[in-house]
Amino acid sequence: MTSRKALQRLVLVASVLFTANAAMAEDAASPANKSAPVLTVTNPPSSNGVHIGDVLSRTVVVDAPTAYALADNALPKKGSKHDGIELVDVALQTRPQSDHTQYTLQLSYQVFAVSTYPSVMQLPAEKIVFTGANAATVEVPAWGFWFSPLVTGGSATTRKNLLPEFKTPLINSNADQQRLGLFLTLFIASLAALLYINADGHWLPFMGGAFARAHRQLKRLAKSSKPKTAVEEKKALVYLHQAFNQHYGANIFARDIEEFVSLRPGFKGMQSEITQFFEASNQSLYDVKPRDSRQVIAQLVQLSKQLRDCERGVA
Repeated sequence: MTSRKALQRLVLVASVLFTANAAMAEDAASPANKSAPVLTVTNPPSSNGVHIGDVLSRTVVVDAPTAYALADNALPKKGSKHDGIELVDVALQTRPQSDHTQYTLQLSYQVFAVSTYPSVMQLPAEKIVFTGANAATVEVPAWGFWFSPLVTGGSATTRKNLLPEFKTPLINSNADQQRLGLFLTLFIASLAALLYINADGHWLPFMGGAFARAHRQLKRLAKSSKPKTAVEEKKALVYLHQAFNQHYGANIFARDIEEFVSLRPGFKGMQSEITQFFEASNQSLYDVKPRDSRQVIAQLVQLSKQLRDCERGVA
């Protein structure tokens, strides 16, 4: 009888143990335990030679399933201090994926600790809390580094190691000054050339030629509000004839064009236009047919400009 009761008790204990193991297996297979946040930490590349004032950055990446949500107060607090190490910047980037969310946390620490001898310090451990359908706490482990003082010893040793200020060497700017001078020379020469070619003012050197003066007179005549009659047309023709006479040294006629061009080779390219001008001038003086004086004066303005360019040697 006693052995039967012992057997029943043994069967009961086995049943309880089996039920407990099944429950544990079920919990282990549940999504809450099967999928948890995955932590990846990238610490500074070097753990030695750190001085006071240096900034050390670490990157924390957490891949959390959609069942986990980052708590509002889960991140480390900017400005928190731990053994002379201050958290000076916290930046979070969130990238939602199809089945999880990736959180990238940039933590920047600045070293304000002081030590007169090389010593081991560490970036503090941090905690990131997740809530939502499931809750979890991800721990970022501490990271140790070697702190190197700028000088060993106290203030007395610092004074002995002070170095005088070194004057910054001057940069040789001779080549730059030469290039600047060349550029300014080219700029001024180009500006003078443009003025020489296009300026109408007679106050500049070599600008007061006979055809330049005739061109100015013709432009004023063309812009005047007076009606353009045969009288105005003859006045315009006289302006050009006076310029030709001044260059020729005497009154010039159509028969003298060949000799004029030989005396002034700069006008050789305009010989046909000069011939046409003298023919048109004769028609205007002796022909009784009416002409469009406004159009004639406008054509004389263009001709005088071409002759002025020849006079200046830029045509």
